[in-house]
Amino acid sequence: MADITYRWIDGPNASQKDWDKIESILAARGWSSLNRPTSRILVAEADGELAGFHVFQLYPHAEPQWVRPRYRGTEISATLADKMLEFLMDVKVRGFMVIADSEFAVALCEQRGMTKLESPVYIAQ
Repeated sequence: MADITYRWIDGPNASQKDWDKIESILAARGWSSLNRPTSRILVAEADGELAGFHVFQLYPHAEPQWVRPRYRGTEISATLADKMLEFLMDVKVRGFMVIADSEFAVALCEQRGMTKLESPVYIAQ
């Protein structure tokens, strides 16, 4: 087996060639494109060939949302959600997630076209 080397590619400082290699694999697998300013990639290379990579990326959470009980049932919650979505689109996030911990949060997400994950999600604290 060839000697394996490891190095980091920082999104903002990556060469276009390095970035395009990663992006082409993401696209071929149907994975979302990375947000370059907030990604760092550990690559494994063998004889100048990309052998593998592992991505660190910041993926925004758009929660929690809270509305004082006496204002629940008004437009406040929906307006907050819509304005947050507008902001996220304005800053061109590659995506975002919501931990929908109530039936109301589930409805807000579904009304805005979000997709429920089928894959297990893990967390380390």
